[in-house]
Amino acid sequence: MRTVGPCAGRWPGMAILALIVVLVVQVTISAPAAQALGTVVDLGTASTYSLLGGTSVANTGASAVSGNVGSYPGLAVSGFPPGILTGQLHPGDSAARQAQADALAAYSATAAQVPTQAIAGDLGGTTLTAGVYRSAAALSISSALTLDAQGDPAAVFIFQVNAAFGMAAAARIVLVNGAQSSRVFWQVVGATTLGASASFAGTLLGLAAISIGAGSTVVGRALSLTAALALDTSVILPEAPVNLGTAGAYSALAGTSVTNTGMTTLSGNVGVSPGTVLTGFPPGLNSGSTHVNDSQAAQAQVDLSAASTDAAARTPTGTLSGDLGGRTLTSGVYAAAGPLSLNGTVLLDGQGNVHSVFILQLDSTLTTSAGSTVKVVNGAQVSRVFWRVKGAVSLGAASAFTGSLLAQGAVSIGNSSGFLGRALSRAGAISLNGTTLNSEATIWLGTARSYALLASASVANTSTSTMNGDVGTSPGVAITGFPPGIITGATHYGDAAAAQAQADLRLAYNDAVARTPSASLAGDLGGRTLTAGVYRSAAALSVSTALILDGQGNPNAVFIFQVDAAFNTAAGSTITLVNGAQASRVFWQVTGAVTLGAACGFQGTILGLAAISIGAQCAFTGRALTVDGAITLNAATSTDPEPVPGPLEIVTAGAALSAVTLDGTTTQYATGLSTEWTITDARGSGASWTVSVEATTPTSAAGSVESTPRTLSVENLSITPGSITARPGSDPISGISAPPLALATSAQALITAVGSHRGTYVLTPAVSLMIPPNAYRSNFSGVIDHSELNPFISTLTFTIS
Repeated sequence: MRTVGPCAGRWPGMAILALIVVLVVQVTISAPAAQALGTVVDLGTASTYSLLGGTSVANTGASAVSGNVGSYPGLAVSGFPPGILTGQLHPGDSAARQAQADALAAYSATAAQVPTQAIAGDLGGTTLTAGVYRSAAALSISSALTLDAQGDPAAVFIFQVNAAFGMAAAARIVLVNGAQSSRVFWQVVGATTLGASASFAGTLLGLAAISIGAGSTVVGRALSLTAALALDTSVILPEAPVNLGTAGAYSALAGTSVTNTGMTTLSGNVGVSPGTVLTGFPPGLNSGSTHVNDSQAAQAQVDLSAASTDAAARTPTGTLSGDLGGRTLTSGVYAAAGPLSLNGTVLLDGQGNVHSVFILQLDSTLTTSAGSTVKVVNGAQVSRVFWRVKGAVSLGAASAFTGSLLAQGAVSIGNSSGFLGRALSRAGAISLNGTTLNSEATIWLGTARSYALLASASVANTSTSTMNGDVGTSPGVAITGFPPGIITGATHYGDAAAAQAQADLRLAYNDAVARTPSASLAGDLGGRTLTAGVYRSAAALSVSTALILDGQGNPNAVFIFQVDAAFNTAAGSTITLVNGAQASRVFWQVTGAVTLGAACGFQGTILGLAAISIGAQCAFTGRALTVDGAITLNAATSTDPEPVPGPLEIVTAGAALSAVTLDGTTTQYATGLSTEWTITDARGSGASWTVSVEATTPTSAAGSVESTPRTLSVENLSITPGSITARPGSDPISGISAPPLALATSAQALITAVGSHRGTYVLTPAVSLMIPPNAYRSNFSGVIDHSELNPFISTLTFTIS
């Protein structure tokens, strides 16, 4: 009894139960082999807990926990905040007591399962299939342990460890081929230690203390029956995001066909396999690559199939039916047996946790009405929302949809709809119509959006810097050097506004950290051109010369850089945005110090965790924001990346057509020029625009010779816009389409600009009126060559939108 004696004085009943559990383990090991490989363990009310301690739960740093946190019989639960908790706290209450009882029953049930294989030592570098594994001595994972379900999402993995269990720093448990964290159980007699930045999967049922290292991730639960549980800046979540594999690079991927109508804009790849029909690009704009039944599309379909199977196999935590309109859903797995509709707005609420995962399992159809909206709020991320749909999907016109759509059948997206995520169909067709489909959402800054500079400790300026925006500190109050520096916005010395901005900044920083990288970077970015995506660098990153960020004609392109160390730009270096890329959609999330060199040109919002230094004469379009550091600057200039929008307008001029003497027998033309039209897009959004024109019927008024007006068909009047030039500072003219146009009495597109065309454009169109033979009146008795005829007049109306 002395082996469990330290607990006996405080909780003798628990010490006895713990001993009974150990004896059960010792007895069942010698039992005959079981028929099954292992069965799922019922956690009871403990299933709602992400963390459960016996004596205490102590958090350090900005941990994010999805689920309840409790302790029993101990009362101490600390560190929330700064830790984020989307569930409830239960410090020693009746709910925690019941959860501990259920956890103990689950521990016993796990220990009682008959082993199918003995394991020992280090599991790093090994792959295990479903089964019940027993280790009589201490067990460890030094690198990667792979749990392979072999295509069976019902596979169960049981680990019985009769001593201590530990994972080394950065070690990980990888689930493949349908393995589910909800079907992995670790029953540990001794202490458990997860090293810094480790990735753990499964439900940890520990008899002793559990320590979760800084930066670690637990996909599952950590439950200690008798001892303390400690964590540091960790992420605890019950569900991992669905792994899309190569399908994640696609904005639209179909089984049979992808057809587009109108000015659709896709930010990622578009592909079809095994079908071969892909039409409508152009006029649709695709920022990624196109794959028609090639090896890449085929592999993406294989990965999509695996992702769909994974999403379908997750254990539901709730059910849905009918209309989602007006509802708010928190993270979880939702099952819908019948057709699901959306009339209005549904909110997906991350509850401040950017790691929240939403999986919706629809066994039938999904239909959204015109103007309906799926909206993510409070830290929820587009990349962590998954709709697995067996039936057809129909999204209404002008609707806004969010998430990755993992469909089995046809997907129809209505005219002028917005789609944040991916439209992927395993076996059906996808139809698009003027759709804006962005794979990555911008980062929500909240009230931090108005700040040019926001620091935790202090802001110190030297010389004549000019900051176009607010400047603030919190919790620090030191802002110096203004004047001589100039602030066009407000100054916040540790006040409530700055505190709220810092809270929003932390959410934005965590959001950026949690985005799934699409590519890796390292070293120096000087001389490179990058397209939209999420880029991660594990070490220090720099820009020595020129970096170009190419929006590829998509004004909604998002660039996110995740830097796990320091970031610096050299003196005189530049970051240039081309083809619609916008500074307001460029984000630099940096763990280490940030240094912008003297006379550099920088673009984007810095989301820093440490100090930021801005060199002399540096000009940046964006924001410098740090969660936990100071900002210093010297004669720097900032420009708001989201200025107040200006007009979208066109200024035209009339045209006098040349005089024509009608001969009555041949086709003749009257021509003229309309000088210096200007088109100005000062909105700042970079959204596409179109110039439309409509004309009245060309009419020659009655005069002294003829008593009735003459008319010509309106189609006889045509305009040739001709060459278009961009004034200095405007986006390039590529993407502007302006072919000759025969006019009509209804509005027609004359000039179409696909992608970003901000600035001012100038053109001198040519106008022509065709006059056919026999254009004179048949009863005219005079000499044709000398007849007076009033000019033909047509009124042209231009609109730009």
